[in-house]
Amino acid sequence: GYGGTGCKSSGHQGESSLVKILNEVKRNRVRDTMIDEYLQLASAMHFFFRVDVAVYDTGGMLTQCLSPPLQFPFVDEKSKRRVYCMYQRLALRLRLGSASVESTMDAFAMIANDHDGSENAHTSMGIGKDCQAQCLLESPPNVHGCSYILDGSELFIAINGRDFELYATLPGKIPPRSGTAYCARLVR
Repeated sequence: GYGGTGCKSSGHQGESSLVKILNEVKRNRVRDTMIDEYLQLASAMHFFFRVDVAVYDTGGMLTQCLSPPLQFPFVDEKSKRRVYCMYQRLALRLRLGSASVESTMDAFAMIANDHDGSENAHTSMGIGKDCQAQCLLESPPNVHGCSYILDGSELFIAINGRDFELYATLPGKIPPRSGTAYCARLVR
């Protein structure tokens, strides 16, 4: 067992309380029910929610994500990729104010400059040392923001706060102002 707790793998007699709880949640489809309620509340076709949760006694944060699988009308790889590309564009808008190549390259230059002068540049950047794009997406901006893209028959919305980000795909017939209000219900 880990740390002397006597934890055993799932399905065995004497499994840990956390494993029991997770198995119960899975059996009762709590996650699926919650996702369905959130989709209805926001009039959304899909959403991706990311929140940074405080880790007790460490002062650190742990990122948690909640998102249903993409379903109709996003059935082929091209349409699924389009949704995630739109979410990425919105993430750049929230962080940089723009999703343009120029603003992204300026951000990469800023990241490189910040770490070039640091004594611990090789150890402090972690994966960002090899993949600078990761540094752009590691944590949400500290200011509240909202952005949207109306593209074809879908409205893509991003809302962020101090420790969360929400990306949602809504039908394009919903006005951006209303869609943003619907999505705000999920984070209040």
